[in-house]
Amino acid sequence: MLGLRYFACQACDTAHAVPEELAVCGRCGSSQVEEITDQLSAAPYFSP
Repeated sequence: MLGLRYFACQACDTAHAVPEELAVCGRCGSSQVEEITDQLSAAPYFSP
């Protein structure tokens, strides 16, 4: 079973949930994506 990894695009602020590393943003095509998987419980991403 594959787990999801979470990425945020620094260019357009889009969040992505994908099973593998993301090289470019699916929305704007930018390569400025940062993995945020370890920040899921921290603000500003997915706050309760």
